[in-house]
Amino acid sequence: MKKTAIKRPTRMSEEEKQALVAKIFAGDPSAFTEDPEEAQKIANRLGWVKAPERMRPKLPELSAFAEEVRSRFEEIVWCGMGGSSLFPLALSQIFGPQEGYPRFTVLDTDDPETIAELEETLPWEKTLFVIASKSGTTVETLAHYRYFWKKLEEKGLEPGERFVALTDPGSPLEDEAREKGFLRIFHHPPDVGGRYAALTEVGLLPAALMGLDLEKALSVAEEMLEASSPELPWSYNLSAWLAQYMVEHFIHGKDKLTIMTDPLLRPFALWIEQLVAESLGKQFMGIIPIVGESPGSPTVYGPDRYFVYLGLRGRENLYRRLFSDLREADFELKTYFLEDRYEIFAECVRWELAVALAGALLGVNPFDEPDVVRAKQKTKEILETFRKTGEFPVEFYLDEDSGIGFLYAETTRIQYPRLSALVKKFFQDMSPWGYVALLAYMPPDPELEELFRDLRTLMRGRRQCSTVFGFGPRYLHSTGQLFKGGTISGRFIILTRKGRRAEQLIPGEGITFWDLQFAQAYGDFRALEEAERPVIHLHLTENYRDDLRKLYDLFEQALRL
Repeated sequence: MKKTAIKRPTRMSEEEKQALVAKIFAGDPSAFTEDPEEAQKIANRLGWVKAPERMRPKLPELSAFAEEVRSRFEEIVWCGMGGSSLFPLALSQIFGPQEGYPRFTVLDTDDPETIAELEETLPWEKTLFVIASKSGTTVETLAHYRYFWKKLEEKGLEPGERFVALTDPGSPLEDEAREKGFLRIFHHPPDVGGRYAALTEVGLLPAALMGLDLEKALSVAEEMLEASSPELPWSYNLSAWLAQYMVEHFIHGKDKLTIMTDPLLRPFALWIEQLVAESLGKQFMGIIPIVGESPGSPTVYGPDRYFVYLGLRGRENLYRRLFSDLREADFELKTYFLEDRYEIFAECVRWELAVALAGALLGVNPFDEPDVVRAKQKTKEILETFRKTGEFPVEFYLDEDSGIGFLYAETTRIQYPRLSALVKKFFQDMSPWGYVALLAYMPPDPELEELFRDLRTLMRGRRQCSTVFGFGPRYLHSTGQLFKGGTISGRFIILTRKGRRAEQLIPGEGITFWDLQFAQAYGDFRALEEAERPVIHLHLTENYRDDLRKLYDLFEQALRL
Protein backbone atom coordinates (compact mmCIF):
# COMPACT_ATOMS: atom_id res chain seq x y z
CA MET A 1 0.00 0.00 0.00
CA LYS A 2 1.39 3.36 -1.02
CA LYS A 3 1.75 6.16 1.49
CA THR A 4 1.05 9.72 0.51
CA ALA A 5 3.87 12.21 0.16
CA ILE A 6 2.78 14.81 2.71
CA LYS A 7 5.19 16.45 5.12
CA ARG A 8 4.75 15.92 8.83
CA PRO A 9 3.24 18.92 10.66
CA THR A 10 6.42 19.58 12.60
CA ARG A 11 8.17 20.26 9.30
CA MET A 12 5.49 22.53 7.86
CA SER A 13 5.32 26.29 8.29
CA GLU A 14 2.10 28.07 9.18
CA GLU A 15 1.83 29.20 5.56
CA GLU A 16 2.23 25.64 4.25
CA LYS A 17 -0.44 24.35 6.59
CA GLN A 18 -2.77 27.16 5.62
CA ALA A 19 -2.17 26.29 1.96
CA LEU A 20 -3.17 22.72 2.81
CA VAL A 21 -6.55 23.97 4.00
CA ALA A 22 -6.93 25.95 0.76
CA LYS A 23 -6.30 22.82 -1.32
CA ILE A 24 -8.99 20.90 0.55
CA PHE A 25 -11.51 23.71 0.08
CA ALA A 26 -10.64 23.77 -3.62
CA GLY A 27 -11.13 20.00 -3.96
CA ASP A 28 -7.46 19.51 -4.83
CA PRO A 29 -6.36 15.91 -4.07
CA SER A 30 -2.70 16.94 -3.98
CA ALA A 31 -3.42 17.86 -0.37
CA PHE A 32 -3.30 14.12 0.29
CA THR A 33 -1.15 12.43 -2.32
CA GLU A 34 1.23 12.89 -5.22
CA ASP A 35 0.28 9.55 -6.77
CA PRO A 36 -1.89 10.17 -9.89
CA GLU A 37 -4.00 7.04 -9.50
CA GLU A 38 -4.78 7.66 -5.85
CA ALA A 39 -5.32 11.36 -6.57
CA GLN A 40 -8.10 10.49 -9.01
CA LYS A 41 -9.86 8.39 -6.38
CA ILE A 42 -9.58 11.13 -3.77
CA ALA A 43 -10.80 13.79 -6.21
CA ASN A 44 -14.05 11.83 -6.42
CA ARG A 45 -14.48 12.01 -2.64
CA LEU A 46 -14.10 15.73 -1.88
CA GLY A 47 -17.65 16.92 -2.58
CA TRP A 48 -18.48 17.13 1.14
CA VAL A 49 -16.66 20.48 1.42
CA LYS A 50 -19.36 22.04 -0.78
CA ALA A 51 -22.27 20.18 0.86
CA PRO A 52 -23.94 23.18 2.58
CA GLU A 53 -23.73 25.22 -0.62
CA ARG A 54 -25.20 22.37 -2.67
CA MET A 55 -27.98 21.60 -0.22
CA ARG A 56 -29.36 25.12 0.22
CA PRO A 57 -31.39 25.12 -3.05
CA LYS A 58 -32.72 21.66 -2.17
CA LEU A 59 -34.29 22.68 1.16
CA PRO A 60 -37.73 23.52 -0.29
CA GLU A 61 -37.90 20.12 -1.98
CA LEU A 62 -36.97 18.30 1.22
CA SER A 63 -39.49 20.30 3.27
CA ALA A 64 -42.26 19.68 0.75
CA PHE A 65 -41.58 15.95 0.76
CA ALA A 66 -41.59 15.93 4.57
CA GLU A 67 -45.04 17.58 4.54
CA GLU A 68 -46.30 14.94 2.11
CA VAL A 69 -44.98 12.16 4.35
CA ARG A 70 -46.39 13.83 7.44
CA SER A 71 -49.88 13.82 5.94
CA ARG A 72 -49.78 10.11 5.05
CA PHE A 73 -47.61 8.22 7.56
CA GLU A 74 -47.35 7.75 11.30
CA GLU A 75 -44.01 5.91 11.41
CA ILE A 76 -40.74 6.13 9.49
CA VAL A 77 -38.18 3.31 9.57
CA TRP A 78 -34.78 4.46 8.31
CA CYS A 79 -32.82 1.39 7.16
CA GLY A 80 -29.09 1.98 6.71
CA MET A 81 -25.64 1.14 8.03
CA GLY A 82 -22.58 3.20 8.98
CA GLY A 83 -22.41 6.48 7.15
CA SER A 84 -26.06 6.09 6.08
CA SER A 85 -27.34 5.64 9.63
CA LEU A 86 -25.17 7.13 12.37
CA PHE A 87 -26.02 10.80 11.82
CA PRO A 88 -29.75 10.04 11.34
CA LEU A 89 -29.51 8.02 14.57
CA ALA A 90 -27.94 10.98 16.36
CA LEU A 91 -30.69 13.30 15.10
CA SER A 92 -33.43 10.91 16.17
CA GLN A 93 -32.07 10.66 19.71
CA ILE A 94 -30.90 14.25 20.21
CA PHE A 95 -33.93 15.95 18.66
CA GLY A 96 -36.55 13.31 17.93
CA PRO A 97 -39.51 14.06 15.67
CA GLN A 98 -41.14 17.42 16.33
CA GLU A 99 -44.80 17.60 17.32
CA GLY A 100 -47.06 16.40 14.53
CA TYR A 101 -44.33 14.49 12.68
CA PRO A 102 -44.12 10.67 12.35
CA ARG A 103 -42.19 8.54 14.81
CA PHE A 104 -38.69 7.92 13.53
CA THR A 105 -36.75 4.68 14.03
CA VAL A 106 -33.25 4.00 12.73
CA LEU A 107 -32.68 0.31 11.97
CA ASP A 108 -28.95 -0.30 11.59
CA THR A 109 -28.80 -3.89 12.75
CA ASP A 110 -29.76 -7.33 11.50
CA ASP A 111 -30.41 -8.53 15.03
CA PRO A 112 -33.41 -10.90 14.95
CA GLU A 113 -34.76 -9.83 18.32
CA THR A 114 -34.69 -6.15 17.38
CA ILE A 115 -36.44 -6.82 14.07
CA ALA A 116 -39.11 -8.98 15.74
CA GLU A 117 -39.85 -6.27 18.31
CA LEU A 118 -40.10 -3.65 15.57
CA GLU A 119 -42.52 -5.83 13.58
CA GLU A 120 -44.84 -6.11 16.59
CA THR A 121 -45.17 -2.34 16.99
CA LEU A 122 -45.37 -1.05 13.41
CA PRO A 123 -48.62 0.42 12.08
CA TRP A 124 -47.99 -1.27 8.73
CA GLU A 125 -50.51 0.73 6.71
CA LYS A 126 -49.00 3.99 7.96
CA THR A 127 -45.27 3.10 7.91
CA LEU A 128 -42.72 4.49 5.44
CA PHE A 129 -39.43 2.63 4.93
CA VAL A 130 -36.37 4.61 3.81
CA ILE A 131 -33.73 2.33 2.28
CA ALA A 132 -30.42 4.21 2.51
CA SER A 133 -27.35 2.70 0.86
CA LYS A 134 -24.76 4.72 -1.05
CA SER A 135 -23.57 1.73 -3.07
CA GLY A 136 -27.02 0.22 -3.34
CA THR A 137 -25.52 -3.13 -2.32
CA THR A 138 -25.28 -2.95 1.50
CA VAL A 139 -26.17 -6.48 2.57
CA GLU A 140 -28.01 -5.62 5.80
CA THR A 141 -29.99 -2.78 4.25
CA LEU A 142 -31.08 -4.84 1.25
CA ALA A 143 -32.13 -7.59 3.64
CA HIS A 144 -34.31 -5.06 5.48
CA TYR A 145 -35.83 -3.92 2.21
CA ARG A 146 -36.66 -7.39 0.93
CA TYR A 147 -37.97 -8.60 4.28
CA PHE A 148 -40.30 -5.67 4.91
CA TRP A 149 -41.45 -5.61 1.27
CA LYS A 150 -42.54 -9.25 1.65
CA LYS A 151 -44.28 -8.53 4.95
CA LEU A 152 -46.32 -5.74 3.35
CA GLU A 153 -47.31 -8.04 0.49
CA GLU A 154 -48.41 -10.70 2.98
CA LYS A 155 -50.64 -8.12 4.65
CA GLY A 156 -52.27 -7.24 1.35
CA LEU A 157 -50.67 -3.78 1.18
CA GLU A 158 -49.05 -2.18 -1.86
CA PRO A 159 -45.34 -1.97 -0.91
CA GLY A 160 -44.00 0.45 -3.54
CA GLU A 161 -45.74 3.55 -2.21
CA ARG A 162 -44.33 2.80 1.24
CA PHE A 163 -40.65 2.81 0.23
CA VAL A 164 -38.10 5.55 -0.43
CA ALA A 165 -34.56 4.97 -1.69
CA LEU A 166 -31.47 7.06 -0.93
CA THR A 167 -28.58 5.86 -3.06
CA ASP A 168 -25.95 6.78 -5.64
CA PRO A 169 -27.19 7.60 -9.14
CA GLY A 170 -27.24 4.44 -11.24
CA SER A 171 -26.79 2.04 -8.33
CA PRO A 172 -28.52 -1.38 -8.31
CA LEU A 173 -30.88 -0.05 -5.62
CA GLU A 174 -31.95 2.86 -7.82
CA ASP A 175 -32.64 0.51 -10.71
CA GLU A 176 -34.78 -1.73 -8.52
CA ALA A 177 -36.55 1.22 -6.88
CA ARG A 178 -37.62 2.49 -10.30
CA GLU A 179 -38.73 -0.96 -11.38
CA LYS A 180 -40.73 -1.52 -8.18
CA GLY A 181 -42.32 1.93 -8.14
CA PHE A 182 -40.87 3.40 -4.95
CA LEU A 183 -42.60 6.53 -3.68
CA ARG A 184 -39.42 8.57 -4.14
CA ILE A 185 -35.74 8.21 -5.01
CA PHE A 186 -33.18 10.58 -3.52
CA HIS A 187 -29.61 10.61 -4.76
CA HIS A 188 -26.62 10.29 -2.49
CA PRO A 189 -23.89 12.63 -3.82
CA PRO A 190 -21.54 10.31 -5.71
CA ASP A 191 -18.49 12.41 -4.78
CA VAL A 192 -19.13 12.17 -1.04
CA GLY A 193 -18.22 9.13 1.06
CA GLY A 194 -20.80 7.90 3.54
CA ARG A 195 -19.06 9.04 6.71
CA TYR A 196 -18.63 12.57 5.31
CA ALA A 197 -22.26 12.82 4.18
CA ALA A 198 -23.96 14.24 7.28
CA LEU A 199 -24.66 17.59 5.60
CA THR A 200 -26.03 16.04 2.41
CA GLU A 201 -29.37 14.27 1.89
CA VAL A 202 -28.09 11.63 4.32
CA GLY A 203 -28.50 14.07 7.20
CA LEU A 204 -30.93 16.67 5.91
CA LEU A 205 -33.58 14.26 4.59
CA PRO A 206 -34.08 12.67 8.04
CA ALA A 207 -33.90 16.14 9.59
CA ALA A 208 -36.74 17.24 7.30
CA LEU A 209 -38.78 14.12 8.04
CA MET A 210 -38.44 14.87 11.77
CA GLY A 211 -39.58 18.46 11.29
CA LEU A 212 -36.27 20.13 12.18
CA ASP A 213 -35.36 23.64 11.10
CA LEU A 214 -33.29 23.00 7.97
CA GLU A 215 -32.44 26.67 7.49
CA LYS A 216 -30.98 26.88 10.97
CA ALA A 217 -29.08 23.61 10.49
CA LEU A 218 -27.40 24.84 7.32
CA SER A 219 -26.75 28.32 8.71
CA VAL A 220 -24.73 27.06 11.68
CA ALA A 221 -22.81 24.72 9.36
CA GLU A 222 -21.97 27.63 7.07
CA GLU A 223 -20.78 29.66 10.04
CA MET A 224 -18.33 26.91 10.95
CA LEU A 225 -17.14 26.75 7.35
CA GLU A 226 -16.39 30.47 7.53
CA ALA A 227 -14.54 29.94 10.82
CA SER A 228 -12.48 27.23 9.10
CA SER A 229 -11.82 29.16 5.90
CA PRO A 230 -8.42 29.00 4.18
CA GLU A 231 -8.47 32.78 4.33
CA LEU A 232 -7.88 32.55 8.08
CA PRO A 233 -4.42 31.97 9.54
CA TRP A 234 -3.92 28.40 10.73
CA SER A 235 -3.79 29.51 14.35
CA TYR A 236 -7.27 31.08 14.06
CA ASN A 237 -8.88 28.25 12.08
CA LEU A 238 -11.30 26.30 14.33
CA SER A 239 -11.09 23.04 12.37
CA ALA A 240 -7.32 23.27 11.92
CA TRP A 241 -6.87 23.64 15.68
CA LEU A 242 -8.71 20.36 16.27
CA ALA A 243 -6.65 18.64 13.56
CA GLN A 244 -3.43 19.86 15.14
CA TYR A 245 -4.62 18.76 18.58
CA MET A 246 -5.14 15.20 17.30
CA VAL A 247 -1.99 14.97 15.20
CA GLU A 248 0.42 16.44 17.77
CA HIS A 249 -0.73 13.97 20.40
CA PHE A 250 -0.46 11.07 17.98
CA ILE A 251 3.12 12.02 17.09
CA HIS A 252 3.97 12.12 20.80
CA GLY A 253 2.65 8.60 21.37
CA LYS A 254 -0.86 9.45 22.56
CA ASP A 255 -3.26 7.72 20.19
CA LYS A 256 -6.38 7.34 22.40
CA LEU A 257 -8.71 10.25 21.64
CA THR A 258 -11.19 10.02 24.51
CA ILE A 259 -14.48 11.75 23.69
CA MET A 260 -16.81 12.75 26.50
CA THR A 261 -20.15 14.48 25.97
CA ASP A 262 -23.15 15.92 27.68
CA PRO A 263 -25.61 12.99 28.06
CA LEU A 264 -27.90 14.52 25.43
CA LEU A 265 -25.09 14.54 22.85
CA ARG A 266 -23.84 10.98 23.39
CA PRO A 267 -25.34 9.63 20.13
CA PHE A 268 -23.33 12.21 18.17
CA ALA A 269 -20.14 10.67 19.57
CA LEU A 270 -20.93 7.50 17.59
CA TRP A 271 -20.81 9.55 14.39
CA ILE A 272 -17.47 11.09 15.43
CA GLU A 273 -16.16 7.62 16.32
CA GLN A 274 -16.79 6.33 12.80
CA LEU A 275 -15.36 9.43 11.16
CA VAL A 276 -12.10 9.24 13.12
CA ALA A 277 -11.65 5.46 13.18
CA GLU A 278 -12.50 4.69 9.57
CA SER A 279 -10.68 7.71 8.15
CA LEU A 280 -7.44 7.46 10.13
CA GLY A 281 -7.16 3.78 11.12
CA LYS A 282 -5.07 2.23 8.35
CA GLN A 283 -1.49 1.46 7.28
CA PHE A 284 -0.87 -0.05 10.76
CA MET A 285 -1.44 3.30 12.45
CA GLY A 286 -4.45 5.24 13.63
CA ILE A 287 -6.06 7.58 16.12
CA ILE A 288 -8.30 5.42 18.30
CA PRO A 289 -11.54 7.13 19.41
CA ILE A 290 -12.77 6.07 22.85
CA VAL A 291 -16.46 6.84 23.36
CA GLY A 292 -19.16 5.75 25.78
CA GLU A 293 -16.96 5.08 28.81
CA SER A 294 -18.06 5.82 32.35
CA PRO A 295 -15.97 8.68 33.76
CA GLY A 296 -13.17 7.75 36.15
CA SER A 297 -10.47 9.34 38.22
CA PRO A 298 -7.21 10.28 36.45
CA THR A 299 -5.51 7.25 38.02
CA VAL A 300 -7.41 4.83 35.73
CA TYR A 301 -6.27 6.52 32.50
CA GLY A 302 -3.03 5.57 30.82
CA PRO A 303 -0.46 8.06 29.46
CA ASP A 304 -1.70 7.37 25.90
CA ARG A 305 -4.91 9.33 26.55
CA TYR A 306 -6.06 12.84 25.67
CA PHE A 307 -9.57 14.23 25.87
CA VAL A 308 -12.26 16.17 24.03
CA TYR A 309 -15.54 17.21 25.63
CA LEU A 310 -18.72 18.29 23.82
CA GLY A 311 -21.29 20.00 26.01
CA LEU A 312 -24.33 22.25 25.84
CA ARG A 313 -24.03 25.71 27.32
CA GLY A 314 -26.52 26.35 30.09
CA ARG A 315 -26.82 22.70 31.15
CA GLU A 316 -25.15 21.39 34.27
CA ASN A 317 -21.68 20.08 33.49
CA LEU A 318 -21.52 16.69 35.15
CA TYR A 319 -17.79 16.47 34.43
CA ARG A 320 -16.61 19.75 35.97
CA ARG A 321 -14.77 18.05 38.83
CA LEU A 322 -13.25 15.48 36.46
CA PHE A 323 -11.97 18.24 34.18
CA SER A 324 -10.16 19.85 37.07
CA ASP A 325 -8.66 16.52 38.16
CA LEU A 326 -7.54 15.66 34.62
CA ARG A 327 -5.79 18.96 34.13
CA GLU A 328 -4.15 18.72 37.53
CA ALA A 329 -2.84 15.29 36.49
CA ASP A 330 -1.40 16.85 33.28
CA PHE A 331 -3.88 15.29 30.85
CA GLU A 332 -4.73 17.39 27.81
CA LEU A 333 -8.39 18.37 27.51
CA LYS A 334 -10.17 20.43 24.85
CA THR A 335 -13.75 21.52 25.57
CA TYR A 336 -16.41 22.64 23.10
CA PHE A 337 -19.66 24.14 24.39
CA LEU A 338 -22.55 24.33 21.94
CA GLU A 339 -25.08 27.14 22.26
CA ASP A 340 -27.90 24.72 21.39
CA ARG A 341 -28.46 21.30 19.84
CA TYR A 342 -28.47 22.62 16.28
CA GLU A 343 -24.77 23.31 16.57
CA ILE A 344 -24.07 19.62 16.03
CA PHE A 345 -24.48 20.53 12.34
CA ALA A 346 -21.58 22.95 12.80
CA GLU A 347 -19.61 20.24 14.61
CA CYS A 348 -20.03 18.04 11.53
CA VAL A 349 -18.09 20.66 9.57
CA ARG A 350 -15.43 21.03 12.26
CA TRP A 351 -14.81 17.30 12.60
CA GLU A 352 -14.96 16.49 8.89
CA LEU A 353 -12.39 19.16 8.08
CA ALA A 354 -10.25 18.29 11.10
CA VAL A 355 -10.15 14.59 10.28
CA ALA A 356 -9.39 15.26 6.61
CA LEU A 357 -6.56 17.61 7.63
CA ALA A 358 -5.26 15.06 10.11
CA GLY A 359 -5.16 12.46 7.34
CA ALA A 360 -3.17 14.82 5.13
CA LEU A 361 -0.74 15.64 7.93
CA LEU A 362 -0.27 11.99 8.89
CA GLY A 363 0.10 10.79 5.31
CA VAL A 364 -2.99 8.57 5.06
CA ASN A 365 -5.95 8.70 2.70
CA PRO A 366 -8.89 9.65 4.94
CA PHE A 367 -11.48 8.68 2.32
CA ASP A 368 -10.91 4.97 1.73
CA GLU A 369 -11.48 1.86 3.85
CA PRO A 370 -9.15 -0.77 2.34
CA ASP A 371 -9.45 -3.38 5.07
CA VAL A 372 -13.24 -3.49 5.42
CA VAL A 373 -13.46 -5.97 2.56
CA ARG A 374 -11.76 -8.67 4.66
CA ALA A 375 -14.76 -9.28 6.90
CA LYS A 376 -17.18 -9.01 3.95
CA GLN A 377 -15.32 -11.70 2.03
CA LYS A 378 -15.13 -14.03 5.04
CA THR A 379 -18.85 -13.56 5.69
CA LYS A 380 -19.62 -14.41 2.06
CA GLU A 381 -17.53 -17.60 2.25
CA ILE A 382 -19.20 -18.69 5.49
CA LEU A 383 -22.69 -18.12 4.11
CA GLU A 384 -21.84 -20.06 0.95
CA THR A 385 -20.83 -23.03 3.11
CA PHE A 386 -23.99 -22.68 5.19
CA ARG A 387 -26.23 -22.65 2.10
CA LYS A 388 -24.56 -25.83 0.81
CA THR A 389 -24.47 -27.80 4.05
CA GLY A 390 -27.05 -26.22 6.34
CA GLU A 391 -24.36 -25.80 9.00
CA PHE A 392 -21.82 -23.17 9.92
CA PRO A 393 -18.16 -24.24 9.62
CA VAL A 394 -17.40 -23.65 13.27
CA GLU A 395 -17.32 -25.68 16.47
CA PHE A 396 -17.00 -23.92 19.82
CA TYR A 397 -15.24 -25.20 22.87
CA LEU A 398 -17.66 -25.35 25.80
CA ASP A 399 -16.69 -23.85 29.13
CA GLU A 400 -18.01 -26.24 31.76
CA ASP A 401 -18.18 -23.61 34.48
CA SER A 402 -20.32 -21.05 32.63
CA GLY A 403 -21.88 -23.03 29.77
CA ILE A 404 -20.49 -20.45 27.32
CA GLY A 405 -18.93 -21.50 24.04
CA PHE A 406 -15.65 -19.94 22.91
CA LEU A 407 -13.02 -19.79 20.19
CA TYR A 408 -9.67 -18.08 20.17
CA ALA A 409 -7.23 -17.05 17.48
CA GLU A 410 -4.09 -19.06 16.96
CA THR A 411 -2.09 -15.94 17.85
CA THR A 412 -2.95 -16.56 21.51
CA ARG A 413 -0.59 -19.58 21.34
CA ILE A 414 -2.36 -21.58 24.03
CA GLN A 415 -4.24 -24.86 23.86
CA TYR A 416 -7.86 -25.49 24.83
CA PRO A 417 -8.02 -23.85 28.24
CA ARG A 418 -10.97 -23.13 30.48
CA LEU A 419 -12.49 -19.78 29.63
CA SER A 420 -11.19 -18.17 32.83
CA ALA A 421 -7.63 -19.23 31.96
CA LEU A 422 -8.03 -17.94 28.42
CA VAL A 423 -9.19 -14.54 29.68
CA LYS A 424 -6.32 -14.32 32.12
CA LYS A 425 -3.80 -15.15 29.39
CA PHE A 426 -5.51 -12.73 26.99
CA PHE A 427 -4.87 -9.81 29.34
CA GLN A 428 -1.47 -10.91 30.61
CA ASP A 429 -0.05 -10.65 27.09
CA MET A 430 -1.51 -7.18 26.55
CA SER A 431 0.82 -4.22 26.08
CA PRO A 432 0.40 -1.20 28.39
CA TRP A 433 -0.63 0.99 25.45
CA GLY A 434 -3.13 -1.53 24.08
CA TYR A 435 -6.90 -1.38 23.95
CA VAL A 436 -9.70 -3.94 24.18
CA ALA A 437 -12.73 -3.91 21.89
CA LEU A 438 -15.94 -5.60 23.03
CA LEU A 439 -18.05 -6.36 19.95
CA ALA A 440 -21.56 -7.59 20.68
CA TYR A 441 -23.87 -9.07 18.06
CA MET A 442 -26.92 -8.38 20.18
CA PRO A 443 -29.87 -5.96 20.29
CA PRO A 444 -28.59 -2.36 20.49
CA ASP A 445 -30.46 -1.38 23.63
CA PRO A 446 -29.48 0.77 26.66
CA GLU A 447 -29.64 -2.08 29.18
CA LEU A 448 -27.09 -4.14 27.30
CA GLU A 449 -24.90 -1.11 26.71
CA GLU A 450 -24.88 -0.49 30.45
CA LEU A 451 -23.82 -4.10 31.12
CA PHE A 452 -20.91 -3.68 28.74
CA ARG A 453 -20.06 -0.29 30.22
CA ASP A 454 -19.65 -1.99 33.60
CA LEU A 455 -17.36 -4.56 32.01
CA ARG A 456 -15.34 -1.78 30.36
CA THR A 457 -14.98 -0.01 33.71
CA LEU A 458 -13.76 -3.25 35.29
CA MET A 459 -11.10 -3.74 32.59
CA ARG A 460 -9.95 -0.13 32.78
CA GLY A 461 -9.71 -0.24 36.56
CA ARG A 462 -7.79 -3.52 36.68
CA ARG A 463 -5.53 -3.03 33.66
CA GLN A 464 -5.57 0.75 33.08
CA CYS A 465 -6.38 -0.03 29.46
CA SER A 466 -8.59 1.78 27.00
CA THR A 467 -11.75 -0.01 25.90
CA VAL A 468 -13.96 0.26 22.85
CA PHE A 469 -17.48 -1.07 22.52
CA GLY A 470 -19.63 -1.65 19.46
CA PHE A 471 -22.81 -3.46 18.51
CA GLY A 472 -22.41 -5.74 15.53
CA PRO A 473 -22.78 -5.48 12.63
CA ARG A 474 -22.88 -1.69 13.14
CA TYR A 475 -19.20 -1.52 14.09
CA LEU A 476 -18.19 -3.28 10.86
CA HIS A 477 -19.29 -0.09 9.08
CA SER A 478 -17.68 2.18 11.66
CA THR A 479 -14.62 1.07 13.61
CA GLY A 480 -14.03 -2.18 11.71
CA GLN A 481 -11.48 -0.56 9.39
CA LEU A 482 -9.37 0.57 12.37
CA PHE A 483 -9.50 -2.87 13.97
CA LYS A 484 -8.06 -4.67 10.96
CA GLY A 485 -5.98 -1.97 9.27
CA GLY A 486 -4.86 0.23 12.16
CA THR A 487 -2.39 -0.13 14.99
CA ILE A 488 -1.68 -3.68 16.13
CA SER A 489 -2.28 -2.79 19.80
CA GLY A 490 -5.91 -3.91 19.80
CA ARG A 491 -7.40 -7.03 21.37
CA PHE A 492 -10.88 -8.14 20.45
CA ILE A 493 -13.73 -10.02 22.09
CA ILE A 494 -16.65 -10.88 19.78
CA LEU A 495 -19.91 -12.00 21.39
CA THR A 496 -22.81 -13.85 19.77
CA ARG A 497 -25.71 -15.82 21.20
CA LYS A 498 -28.10 -18.59 20.26
CA GLY A 499 -31.57 -17.57 19.14
CA ARG A 500 -32.21 -18.42 15.50
CA ARG A 501 -35.74 -17.51 14.35
CA ALA A 502 -36.64 -19.78 11.44
CA GLU A 503 -39.59 -17.58 10.49
CA GLN A 504 -37.32 -14.61 9.72
CA LEU A 505 -36.22 -15.76 6.28
CA ILE A 506 -34.75 -13.06 4.07
CA PRO A 507 -36.53 -13.37 0.70
CA GLY A 508 -34.28 -14.63 -2.06
CA GLU A 509 -31.37 -15.38 0.28
CA GLY A 510 -32.30 -18.68 1.93
CA ILE A 511 -31.00 -17.46 5.30
CA THR A 512 -32.50 -15.80 8.37
CA PHE A 513 -31.40 -12.59 10.01
CA TRP A 514 -29.74 -14.66 12.74
CA ASP A 515 -27.79 -16.59 10.11
CA LEU A 516 -26.58 -13.35 8.53
CA GLN A 517 -25.66 -11.85 11.89
CA PHE A 518 -23.77 -14.93 13.04
CA ALA A 519 -21.92 -15.23 9.72
CA GLN A 520 -20.82 -11.59 10.03
CA ALA A 521 -19.57 -12.17 13.58
CA TYR A 522 -17.67 -15.35 12.74
CA GLY A 523 -16.46 -13.75 9.51
CA ASP A 524 -14.97 -10.88 11.44
CA PHE A 525 -13.37 -13.31 13.88
CA ARG A 526 -11.70 -15.00 10.92
CA ALA A 527 -10.70 -11.64 9.38
CA LEU A 528 -9.12 -10.46 12.64
CA GLU A 529 -7.34 -13.79 13.04
CA GLU A 530 -6.03 -13.52 9.48
CA ALA A 531 -4.77 -10.00 10.29
CA GLU A 532 -2.93 -11.57 13.27
CA ARG A 533 -4.95 -9.66 15.87
CA PRO A 534 -5.62 -11.37 19.21
CA VAL A 535 -9.33 -12.24 19.22
CA ILE A 536 -11.77 -14.36 21.23
CA HIS A 537 -15.26 -15.32 20.06
CA LEU A 538 -17.73 -16.02 22.87
CA HIS A 539 -21.01 -17.74 21.99
CA LEU A 540 -23.69 -17.28 24.66
CA THR A 541 -26.94 -19.14 25.24
CA GLU A 542 -30.50 -17.87 24.65
CA ASN A 543 -30.28 -16.42 28.18
CA TYR A 544 -27.52 -14.13 27.04
CA ARG A 545 -28.29 -11.32 29.47
CA ASP A 546 -27.73 -13.68 32.39
CA ASP A 547 -24.61 -14.99 30.65
CA LEU A 548 -23.24 -11.44 30.46
CA ARG A 549 -23.57 -11.12 34.21
CA LYS A 550 -21.72 -14.43 34.59
CA LEU A 551 -19.02 -13.08 32.29
CA TYR A 552 -18.59 -10.03 34.49
CA ASP A 553 -17.89 -12.30 37.48
CA LEU A 554 -15.54 -14.45 35.39
CA PHE A 555 -13.61 -11.39 34.18
CA GLU A 556 -13.54 -9.95 37.68
CA GLN A 557 -11.85 -13.12 38.93
CA ALA A 558 -9.49 -13.45 35.96
CA LEU A 559 -8.31 -9.83 36.20
CA ARG A 560 -7.37 -9.96 39.86
CA LEU A 561 -3.69 -9.25 40.34
